[in-house]
Amino acid sequence: MAKKNSFISGLAEAALWLAVAISIPIAVIGSLVYPNVILEQGLSHRIFYFHVPVAWVALYGPILASFFSVIFLISKKSLWDDLAFTSNQISFLFAIGVLFSGPIWAFSAWGVPWDRTDARLQSFFILCLSLVSYFVFRFLILDLKKKAIISSYLSILCALSSVLTWGAIRWIENPGNHPGSVLGKGGMDPDMKITFWFSIFAFHLLFLILFLLTYRTQKILSIRDRIRTEKG
Repeated sequence: MAKKNSFISGLAEAALWLAVAISIPIAVIGSLVYPNVILEQGLSHRIFYFHVPVAWVALYGPILASFFSVIFLISKKSLWDDLAFTSNQISFLFAIGVLFSGPIWAFSAWGVPWDRTDARLQSFFILCLSLVSYFVFRFLILDLKKKAIISSYLSILCALSSVLTWGAIRWIENPGNHPGSVLGKGGMDPDMKITFWFSIFAFHLLFLILFLLTYRTQKILSIRDRIRTEKG
């Protein structure tokens, strides 16, 4: 039975790897050649198909981490702390992608790489600072139990920051230059919609495979830390 489950798990992982290997190149190349561009922005508009999917994953990550953190606070099982840490790591990786791609798009659309009056930009920057704080505290606290507990509460705060970032262009009357929700009224042309949703699909698959790899590494490191603590 164990061998059968292992075979199925390996087969599913191989399928995930194959899906990522196929979907990411299609998403990137497709966004460069398939959809029409917005005339006011020119070719730089195509970064939209990278920037927005990556931003979505960056916002989902802390929320997923907070879910794992709440379970840890209830169960006190290190598994959930490892999962929360993994989710926040991937979220931060995608957040860096947003911080690099956003100014490129903003410069072509607004003429400035960073608009300090834009609510979404400022709230996303606060989210990034929250994640950095999470990692700093996690690094500084040596006691494994205290580290996990404090990290869980910080993870919940990161999730709140993520929700505020999501709502910045929805709840604030004058949020700034940042475009409204892509799911709002009016929508997109069919070619843009197909490219956008396929990119969303591809980058979420990438999130899953990175999550799997990072969790495995974190699990090994956690076992090493617990062994060191027991010996010390």
